[in-house]
Amino acid sequence: MKNKKRIITLMLLTLSIILLMIGLKYIVTVEEDKPVSATVPDESPKFNNPLTGEYYAKDVTNSRPIAIAINNSKGARPQWGLCTPDIIIEGLVEGGITRMLWLYSDIDSIPKVGSVRSARHDFIEIAEGFDALFVHWGGSGYAYTAIANRSVNSIDGMAYEKKYFFRDKSIHSSNEHSGYTTGEMISKAIAAKSFRVDINSEYKNPLKFHSPDDKHTYMDGKSNSIKFDFSKYCGYTFNWDSENQLYYCNTNGGKMVSAQGDQLAVSNVIVLYMPSYSVLNESGVIDMNLSSGEGVISSNGSYEKIIWEKGNTPSNMLKLCRSDGSDLLLNTGKSYIAFIPAELGPAKIS
Repeated sequence: MKNKKRIITLMLLTLSIILLMIGLKYIVTVEEDKPVSATVPDESPKFNNPLTGEYYAKDVTNSRPIAIAINNSKGARPQWGLCTPDIIIEGLVEGGITRMLWLYSDIDSIPKVGSVRSARHDFIEIAEGFDALFVHWGGSGYAYTAIANRSVNSIDGMAYEKKYFFRDKSIHSSNEHSGYTTGEMISKAIAAKSFRVDINSEYKNPLKFHSPDDKHTYMDGKSNSIKFDFSKYCGYTFNWDSENQLYYCNTNGGKMVSAQGDQLAVSNVIVLYMPSYSVLNESGVIDMNLSSGEGVISSNGSYEKIIWEKGNTPSNMLKLCRSDGSDLLLNTGKSYIAFIPAELGPAKIS
């Protein structure tokens, strides 16, 4: 009996020593690993957002962007989600008011946005130049003709209210200014309509960018402020904030803010001088000349005169160039692009 107890005691003692040694080895290993792991470089993949040039958490380079027509009449402000698009493109519609096209490379990044408004054929052409899926709520006759004749992949709130679009009158009481959608709803609509989601290869890099680690200074001088007008009704001033490295937008004497209270701010302000435009009917539908022209970019507290071209084919990409015809490289970050009438004169830069 004594021998049996002695054997059990020895076995327990041996087991305790083994467990102690394992524990010590683990502690030493962890301690030794600390400085090593701190110096190991981050090997997680780095993707680039094709619309901002910035490093992005997932690969969206093969996905078609989403282009959403957004109301920008005074009665429609403030918009919900104003500060969320990768790119905002703005141009004239009837009566000197403007419409915006909000572009997103990642459908999952689209929050509640609006108010979503009716399509105009010029904005459809701009969306086609990005191979984007086009989201709108209604449209002019010219817009619907363009969608039908060119088989544009569009998602229309007129057909899908309460399914992929909804009303919210907490900010604006009228139907005209109360239409909204979300990225989740748009995703469901795309799946239901079996739209192509992979981007055509020639549209993969719609804009050219400097490295995310490089802030470029443009050659024509300092730009602490850039001011321009679309019409008597609508104009903007973007002011450079050197601390945040962004241009902050003001309009009609005040800040251009979202429904959430955030002021619109971008890395690149690009103003393109539209050589001409015409009024197509008694309703005042505008036809912007999107063929080519001159312009200016303000970025990183500096500016440079540029040229641009889209041509007369709706599906052509918008091409931005330096004055010598070489590709214009943008600083990474969000961009605002305005098509303004050349007849109103160039942007004022100070």
